[in-house]
Amino acid sequence: MSERIVSVLDLGSSSIKFLIAEISEGNASIVGVGNVPSRSINKGVVVDLNRSSEAIIQAKKAAETMSGKKPSAVYVAVSGGHIYSLNNRGVVIISKEGREISKDDIRRVEESAKVLLLQANQNIIHILPRQFIIDGQGGIRNPIGMSGIKLEEEVHIVTCSSPALYNIKKAISMAGLDFGNFVLQSLASAYATLKDQEKELGVALLDIGAGTGDLVVYSNGNISHTAVLPIGGGYITKDIAYGLRISLDEAERVKKQYGFVITSRGEIPSGEVEIEKVSNGDKIYVPYSEIGEIVTSRVDEILEGIRLELMKSGFWSSIPSGMVITGGCALLKGFADRASEILEIPSRTAYPRGDFALSNILSTPEYSTAVGLVLYAMENEELERKRPEFLKSLSWLKDIFE
Repeated sequence: MSERIVSVLDLGSSSIKFLIAEISEGNASIVGVGNVPSRSINKGVVVDLNRSSEAIIQAKKAAETMSGKKPSAVYVAVSGGHIYSLNNRGVVIISKEGREISKDDIRRVEESAKVLLLQANQNIIHILPRQFIIDGQGGIRNPIGMSGIKLEEEVHIVTCSSPALYNIKKAISMAGLDFGNFVLQSLASAYATLKDQEKELGVALLDIGAGTGDLVVYSNGNISHTAVLPIGGGYITKDIAYGLRISLDEAERVKKQYGFVITSRGEIPSGEVEIEKVSNGDKIYVPYSEIGEIVTSRVDEILEGIRLELMKSGFWSSIPSGMVITGGCALLKGFADRASEILEIPSRTAYPRGDFALSNILSTPEYSTAVGLVLYAMENEELERKRPEFLKSLSWLKDIFE
């Protein structure tokens, strides 16, 4: 099998990451990495087209230089408050002789499940199957060849703002790249971090970056709930800046180097931290305990928001595997332990899985989304190659209605 190239783009509020991977014989090898600061993406939304495209170009060039490869059409992670999701159900009657369910019946029930009243300027980006139901019997994953009269399918549908998606596509085009697919950020991160056993038993994943907290809940192996919350590490940085009266850049440095979350089991470091004041450049010395109190106050607020979202979702009791936390903010010392205390469920910090040559760069929660995008793209392109040719020839119909 010939090698093919996969390119992915993670547009974060603090950094923009671009990966180039080679896919061969069902294995992914990430060969190029670009990571540049982001000053033009706010909570998943493009706020400056020119600066966004320039940053994408810089990240792309870094990945190209490292890999010696030209990027393919990019898979892009999407996040933000404009994302809306819900569970829906489609129903069809099997009327053919023998009542045997075929691929055509699967297509019909999926079309039925897609019928819903979209909000203005919303596009569907994912229709994720949850289960099939035949004559009231649920929990069926592949009904092809089975017999029944009524076939139902439960799906999880994710929609995004059309203008927000257009602006991302525009920035990608201005960077000289072709567009591939949009992928929900939490879904991508789940590909890189969650174990199949966790999904089967029931688990929640929180990908928390600088601008947003992206939540996905799995039960019985499938997605049951997704949400994007306007909470992230950027708020912790601002709290440190306001509380200590220092610049945002200095506050970010303090957070990354000295920040920690106070837990019942953890010890508060002794001593003080040297900090530069924003007004006159003078050095001051702040106790570790004061930094911990500022960070913990905001982290508790974030975790209470997660608890509320899980309770509202109706799946609070369906996650015995607990909470898996990834993203840049997950690197805060004590975050996962505090999550266990506040949420009262097991919690762990997740790192991207996979044996990559660039593991020294990629083995951090900050790259969970980008690595997950590679794994998603690899699976998606494999499915595309297996689609019947006559279905591929009808893909132009989709473009008309988008």
